Amino acid sequence: MKYELFATLYAEAQEYSNAEMYISERGWQEWMNNYPEKQLGHILSSIYDLAISSIKEIRESRKISRAAFSRMYNIPIRTLEDWDTEKRKIADYNKMLIAYTFFMNDFLGKGGEKNE
Repeated sequence: MKYELFATLYAEAQEYSNAEMYISERGWQEWMNNYPEKQLGHILSSIYDLAISSIKEIRESRKISRAAFSRMYNIPIRTLEDWDTEKRKIADYNKMLIAYTFFMNDFLGKGGEKNE
C-alpha cells in the first residue's frame, strides 16, 4: 500500500471512536480492487488501531523496548520517554510515518497485495 493511501485511511480512522463504524462506512472504494476481499477488514482494522493508539501502545503491543525502538528509528530514548509519559507530544506526521512502517512490516509479513 502506498503511503498516500495509508495517510488518507489513517486520517479518516482518527475521526471515529469505533473500529466497526470506521470499517463499515468505507463502502467499496477503488483501492480495494488491489487486495483480496478477505483481507480488507484486516487492513482497515490495522490502520484504525494504529491511528488511535499512542506510540507507547504501538511499541508495547509488539513487545519492543524503548531501547530497541530507539535503535530502529534513531530516536533518542529521552524523546521516547517524553512521548510515553506525555511530557511532549509526537508530531502527527511523525506518528503517521512510524505507524506506516509498522503497518507495512505487518502487512508484508502476511503476504502483501495483488497489484501496485
